Amino acid sequence: MNRFTFFSAALVLAVAFLSLNISPQGWLSLVLKRLSTKELAADLIVKNAVIFTSDASMPVADSMAIQNGRILRVGNYSSLQDLVGGGTKELNVEGKVLVPGFIDSHVHLIYGGLQMGRVELRGVNQKEEFVRRVKEAVGNVKQGSWVLGGGMEQ
Repeated sequence: MNRFTFFSAALVLAVAFLSLNISPQGWLSLVLKRLSTKELAADLIVKNAVIFTSDASMPVADSMAIQNGRILRVGNYSSLQDLVGGGTKELNVEGKVLVPGFIDSHVHLIYGGLQMGRVELRGVNQKEEFVRRVKEAVGNVKQGSWVLGGGMEQ
């Protein structure tokens, strides 16, 4: 941009401010307000929830605003109203618990639980340690019960 263009644009803006009787700060706040309602409008407001935030200053909230699959804001329902736009949908989860940011990495939790009851043999490379761990496990179950183990590398 050359000087002439820059000063011409500045003059036009100055005339606009003066003719509308709006200060630059007032104009800026109008632009930001318009942007915030247009650009930051949530696609979805999830309400009536129990949301664990992991934030010590607000450990639990009841509503969450989402845009393009990302969380815009978490808080109480009234604090999210400035994010409601023409296309915003609302989902009432009727008191269900939400844990935002918790991603299911597709683990089989039951398998993890079953592993806790097995003899852990990972890292065992001596016969004596193997026998000790199995004997200890046998002593912790009812007679006739199975003792399962795993993780041993030969």
